[in-house]
Amino acid sequence: MVTRNYELLFIVSPELTEESLEALLNRVQNYLLEAGAAISEFRNWGTRRLAYTIKGFRDGRYYLARFAMPTSTIKDFERRLLLLEGVLRELIILVEDAPEGETVAVTPAEITPAEVAPAAEPEAEPADVATAEPEELGETL
Repeated sequence: MVTRNYELLFIVSPELTEESLEALLNRVQNYLLEAGAAISEFRNWGTRRLAYTIKGFRDGRYYLARFAMPTSTIKDFERRLLLLEGVLRELIILVEDAPEGETVAVTPAEITPAEVAPAAEPEAEPADVATAEPEELGETL
């Protein structure tokens, strides 16, 4: 059984009461745990304006969860999440671990413009065969 790291971003209806919102969040966490996930982060991003209306709502409550889960259970978890009343949208992405040593932090002072090599002399343009006189083409024909 292969375990991978995932991020879940989901948007919840802004009209949910505090009790129903808490119940919904507990249900999402329980679904994760039932699917064998190890939750590393579960954060409230707050209420934000949506880019377009979703089910008649202009605003939504955003939540982010980071977790590790077996790959065999992710589809079932996603299906269960979509059936929850109050969830407007969800997105689960696979988080690829970056290899160590690949990322290097650079300050703006350390960034220098690349050296530009002098431009090479343009070569003589080839003769246009369609408009050239036979003498100009020489032995090429």
